[in-house]
Amino acid sequence: MNIKLLIFDWSGVISDDRRPVYEANMKILRDYNKPTISFEEWLPRTTMTPIELLANHGVHENPDELFNLYKKYFDEEIESGIVPRIYPDVHNVFKYLKEKGKRLAVLSSHPTDNLRKEAGHYNLTSFFDLIYGDLKDKAKGLQNICSELDIKPELALYIGDTIYDIRAAKEAGVHSGGVCQGYHTKERLKDENPEFLLKSLSELKNKEIF
Repeated sequence: MNIKLLIFDWSGVISDDRRPVYEANMKILRDYNKPTISFEEWLPRTTMTPIELLANHGVHENPDELFNLYKKYFDEEIESGIVPRIYPDVHNVFKYLKEKGKRLAVLSSHPTDNLRKEAGHYNLTSFFDLIYGDLKDKAKGLQNICSELDIKPELALYIGDTIYDIRAAKEAGVHSGGVCQGYHTKERLKDENPEFLLKSLSELKNKEIF
């Protein structure tokens, strides 16, 4: 295998933003007079975007309005001091991958401007060829990244932390990787049969994918 392009989900892979995401979701549930749940109950129920999770809790408003409301509340949480934190091995792994001549990109359902702000704050911007956010169809987004960077899907690897990321990778025809530090458990990821199952991104340095 000769992977030339590594595409990363953001939340739960590069940035641990679970707490502000949770708080933003709970604010929306309260807005619509829906019962809130604990962080521990919420985590295994997380979906590809907040819209699906809210629908599962009885909130069926206009998706664009809900997404804007989610972004507003997410930004409020960050301003209040509940901030995302970069996983400790990210810089070291990305430096290693770039030294290997690999191209790196981000594909996430998270708002694009938040991705760019966090990437700048973490000093990661220079590592990426592309940063794609606001994605509702990750499979199509993966195909678009491969096309834009002129790299065949079979030479690309998408690494995410949810079952939806693994499914999107398979649908797009790229290699699939699951990292067990984010939103979904190792057991849930394993059930989707990703080609690579990682405890953390550091294990990329030990995988024979280059």
